[in-house]
Amino acid sequence: MAYFKIEIQTKPVPKARPRLGANGRMYTPKETREFEELIGWTTRSVVRKPIEKPVKVNIDVYSKTRADFDNIAKAILDGLSGVAFIDDRQVVDLRIRKLTPVNCEKIVISIREARSVLKCKTSD
Repeated sequence: MAYFKIEIQTKPVPKARPRLGANGRMYTPKETREFEELIGWTTRSVVRKPIEKPVKVNIDVYSKTRADFDNIAKAILDGLSGVAFIDDRQVVDLRIRKLTPVNCEKIVISIREARSVLKCKTSD
């Protein structure tokens, strides 16, 4: 069963809304894009092949930022997508905690293959 743990010493960046450029196209803001790329490149140093099955993701954010958890999780999952797992639709269990940093701001991510997915019974 696949398991990875990644620690990244950086300030978390919440997922920002796409912006409309001068050319009329939508784009991801630079700070968000660079944060997602950092997550992806750091993960590539640990993960050889993306997990293809459902996954559990635990995220510990050591930061004083006041950003919403869901926006931080979105940016992290987008950075992991295609690297740790094929697509963030595979995430069946997501837990995120915000903790007070002792020395530095960091993010600790653990990803594991989910053991089982409950299936609904069909009535006859």
